[in-house]
Amino acid sequence: MCCIIQIEASEKIAVQFKKGVSRMRKLSSHPLYMQVFDQIKSSIRLGVYQKGQILPSEKELMEQTGVSRVTVRQALRMLAEAGIIETQQGKGSRVIMDWKELLNPGEMRDHLEECWKQFELSSSARRMIEPALAKQAAIVATQEDIERLKRVQEHPENIMMEISGYSMEDGEENQSFHRCLWDILKNPLMDQVWEAIVVPSGAMRSLPLIVPAQQQKYREEIRRQHEQIFHAIQAHDSEYAYYHMLTHCDWIYQVYKQYFEEFCC
Repeated sequence: MCCIIQIEASEKIAVQFKKGVSRMRKLSSHPLYMQVFDQIKSSIRLGVYQKGQILPSEKELMEQTGVSRVTVRQALRMLAEAGIIETQQGKGSRVIMDWKELLNPGEMRDHLEECWKQFELSSSARRMIEPALAKQAAIVATQEDIERLKRVQEHPENIMMEISGYSMEDGEENQSFHRCLWDILKNPLMDQVWEAIVVPSGAMRSLPLIVPAQQQKYREEIRRQHEQIFHAIQAHDSEYAYYHMLTHCDWIYQVYKQYFEEFCC
């Protein structure tokens, strides 16, 4: 009897899942992989798939949704990057996010909106200040400053602090590339500016999903952009330092905007 109930429940879930995707396909202009991503995420939030459970196989998801294997894999890849599932070859995709631990829908929505508001304000201010700061750093940086910036820039783990700056511990190895660059100006008043506009953007890190700075595909691009800024400062090329920092600020904003829209809404 237990097996029969489980089979009936699974079939019911599959029917609801397929209807949900079909309905979204008609009403939404989003790509199919985004629609499948949203539907699986919603199913996990509703408790259809719980922490520790294995999702249906790629073939089963293809049959349930009526989309291609490539589309299913794109959706699963996004879920894995968000920290919702973990995919292992030969073992399938396992849910690793316990949605029961999250805030209720109303509180979560308010929290997300506040995080995004803080990040947007912070990003706007940083876009006005950091390119000019990088330009000045390229002019005044000493050889010692450049060597220190290089050491910080080459620390892969410092990419994790791309948004919020310092970790809780002291020491150069715990400093972000941006914080080190600000220190080149040796202006105590800039510490107050840092606290006012950079630290609040770290609110994004309190969200239950993995932020872009911690996702491998974005970490590599962040590292590449940091290298461009560093080389401009090393060459004392103030115009390129300004340009590369401005490009970096705009890219960070767009990446987090997409993250907020895709993973948190």
